[in-house]
Amino acid sequence: MRDEIIRTLEEPHKYHYKAEWLNNNDPNERQLLEIFAFGNIKDLPESITLTSLMRSKLEKLTLITLSEIYNELGYEIVRQECQIEDNGIIETHLIQLQDIFKVEMDSVHKSIKFLKRFDCRDVYCNEQELTVIANPRVTKEYLINSLRDWETKLTQNIME
Repeated sequence: MRDEIIRTLEEPHKYHYKAEWLNNNDPNERQLLEIFAFGNIKDLPESITLTSLMRSKLEKLTLITLSEIYNELGYEIVRQECQIEDNGIIETHLIQLQDIFKVEMDSVHKSIKFLKRFDCRDVYCNEQELTVIANPRVTKEYLINSLRDWETKLTQNIME
């Protein structure tokens, strides 16, 4: 793998990789970029080895995915989904992701509450065939349906 790709994946404040995935022709690099754009740590094949910084980034990307699913969750879910053993690492990741979401941590009860979200994961729009991720969580269709549901809910609230 080229050093340029490793540097891109390790860049501390970069959480979007769709453009790199779309513009890359190397099959091995594209697989890894696909995981970083649309996947989570559990999608990583055992045959792919990450640097410690790349692993940390994929843990954070998985945390961002969790923030899109849950408003509140316990550390246990984060440990399982992100494959992190140490609560200190979870809390450090949450602090480092303050540009992505505002979070309230309860270290005593081992719980997390997502208060605001400022960004999200890349959205898959069928631009190219996926080779690693079977079912990306956020797709164009998913977003459109979510916006329609939200519109319906708002319309119903106005009519009441």
